[in-house]
Amino acid sequence: MGVAEKYDRLNKAEKDFLWWHPLAALSFNSNANTALEEARKRFGPSTLHNGSGDAFRHCFWSAMNARDEGTSTARAFGEAHEDWVGNPAGEKKMDLHNNEVGFGIGGTLPGVSDRYLAVMCVEAWANGKLVQLDPKGGGDLVYSNAYENKVYR
Repeated sequence: MGVAEKYDRLNKAEKDFLWWHPLAALSFNSNANTALEEARKRFGPSTLHNGSGDAFRHCFWSAMNARDEGTSTARAFGEAHEDWVGNPAGEKKMDLHNNEVGFGIGGTLPGVSDRYLAVMCVEAWANGKLVQLDPKGGGDLVYSNAYENKVYR
C-alpha cells in the first residue's frame, strides 16, 4: 500500500497528529509494520483480529512507539488511532488496554531492541495482562491467553 493510500485511510485525529508530529508518524508507521509481521509469526491468523495476535500486536506496537518517541507522544497517537466513527466499543476498549500495557513496557526501556520488547509483550500475554474480545461472543473482554494454546516462538 502506498503512502497516499495509507494517508487516505487515516481518521481525522490521526491526520491532525500527523500534521503536528510528522517524524513520529513515520516511526509509528514503521513500527506498525514490524508489529504486524511479528504477530503473524507468533500467532495464528484467526487471532489477528480481536484475538491474542491482535492483543500482542497492539502491545508490541505501543511498546516500540513509547521507546522511540516517548510515552506521552505514543499515547496521544494511540488514542487518535482508536478515535474513529463506528469503532466498536469493545474493540476500542481492548486496543486501548493493550496499548497501555505496551506503553508501560516500552516507556521504561529506552534503547532496547525490538526483539526484547516483543518478548516482554509475549510475557505480558502469557501472564494474562493483555485482553481480547471473548470468542464466545457478547463483546466482553477476557484475558488474551484464556482460550488459546500458549504456543509461541
